[in-house]
Amino acid sequence: MVSRTRRRWLIGSALLVAGCLSPTLPLPPPSDPTVSAVSEGLVRLSGTVQPDSEVFALNRNTNQISGEYAAHGSYEFTLAALEGDSISLWYVHATVESPPNDFVVKLPKASP
Repeated sequence: MVSRTRRRWLIGSALLVAGCLSPTLPLPPPSDPTVSAVSEGLVRLSGTVQPDSEVFALNRNTNQISGEYAAHGSYEFTLAALEGDSISLWYVHATVESPPNDFVVKLPKASP
């Protein structure tokens, strides 16, 4: 009887330890953001990510970074960028960082 109880305790402990050591699933990269012009040299990025995440954008042409905390999953912030600049967009949830979504700024043409 003692042997069976000890065996169950050891199996339970092993499963608990294995569960703690299992790898965390990777986050998906953020989807393509909506990009709009705010003023000359400034664009607004908006979209959605996993709630309670920090969202960042890096302008690879200027090495400027911007971002915000997305409590409910939606974000909207400005970044210094021009048409044709290369941007990396990613987010961090808890301690896990998503892969970046790299894109080139393409602004919609202004209506006459």
